[in-house]
Amino acid sequence: MSIARRDGFLPFAQPTITEADVEAVADVVRSGWLTSGPRIQKFESEFASEVGTGVALAVSSGTAAMHVALTALGLPPGSSVITTPMTFCSTAHVIEHVGCRPLFVDVEADTLNIDPEGIRRALADERHLVSAILPVHYAGHPAELEPILELAHAHGVPVVEDAAHAFGASYRGTPIGRVDADEHNRAVAFSLYATKNITSGEGGMLGRHADWL
Repeated sequence: MSIARRDGFLPFAQPTITEADVEAVADVVRSGWLTSGPRIQKFESEFASEVGTGVALAVSSGTAAMHVALTALGLPPGSSVITTPMTFCSTAHVIEHVGCRPLFVDVEADTLNIDPEGIRRALADERHLVSAILPVHYAGHPAELEPILELAHAHGVPVVEDAAHAFGASYRGTPIGRVDADEHNRAVAFSLYATKNITSGEGGMLGRHADWL
């Protein structure tokens, strides 16, 4: 049996970069605004409009977006945050970083997304003080948000979505990232890493209602 071998480097990420993109980066360098300047504000505004959220906050990574959201919630130290084991390690790390404990719930066999019935059982388990739910839209496929949000509302716990893979995806016709004015306990974290649907090289974005933070 012969094994086909690739000639040349196999790239980890192959983003689409146009000459217009290169010129836009050069314009930023020439402007003297190498950190949070007018281009960032424009990007936040356009991102918020695209996903349908009140405000989008640019941060250094998708991990940072989740960390900011959980920190802003002021969760009780030692409490549990329901999440899924089918994700990058950052999803669990940020829970630990705010002094809480990841409470892993199994996934649906067909989508690999967190199982709402598992969330229901975890919320009913009196051994755990659940302070938040952190679902992941795995590989860009939206989790079953409707039952998840219903459970969160019924139990009075906030939801922070890990949408690192899910920019441009939608759930039942609603863009992932949309946060309505009455959803004060919900935020959505995106990644802008080089392998994601939209990239700034590094970076992340937190979508939430205007008065959430």
